Amino acid sequence: MEYAHSQEKVIKTFDCNGIDVDLISWSDTIWCGKIGYAVNNIDEPDVEKIAQEASILFPNNFPNEREKNWEVCISLNYLSNERPNGVMFGFLVKTEEQPDCYDVIKVPSSLYMKLQLCDKTFRALDVEPWTGGIPPYKWIGEILAPRYGYEYGDDTLPIYEYYLHNPENFNIEACYLYVPVREKSRDM
Repeated sequence: MEYAHSQEKVIKTFDCNGIDVDLISWSDTIWCGKIGYAVNNIDEPDVEKIAQEASILFPNNFPNEREKNWEVCISLNYLSNERPNGVMFGFLVKTEEQPDCYDVIKVPSSLYMKLQLCDKTFRALDVEPWTGGIPPYKWIGEILAPRYGYEYGDDTLPIYEYYLHNPENFNIEACYLYVPVREKSRDM
């Protein structure tokens, strides 16, 4: 199943052993959820604690004007060693006006590579299946992006794991990975 968000525009699709790798332009977005950061620039944030805080809020107090059937896990600062890593569980929303119990972040328009995380992708890349934890952003940043003339983008931009849920039973139907990129520097 392929999905393109209303805020994303596919610039080019690359074929990698039968899977699509999309280069997209992503417009300004507002995200609402729960964020937590590591205590320093080395350790991981307490993801279980952040997920638990989010799961307590979501069933009873969904954010205002959220995108239906989709949920996001945003990895913050993973492309930088200068800031603590962070994680946000939440939703794409249309407004910054949200209940006080939520964190809100705005992300400017930017360039990303998008990859569906599924068995077909793992086989095409000849990698072990991803089973959770830190998203496999290096698959894009260190394998695919250089192959197509790109490199990691602005290290202040987040990495997204975007999940599509079945509206009837909330089972995950698809997961997409988005990693910020830019054209490779020619100063070598």
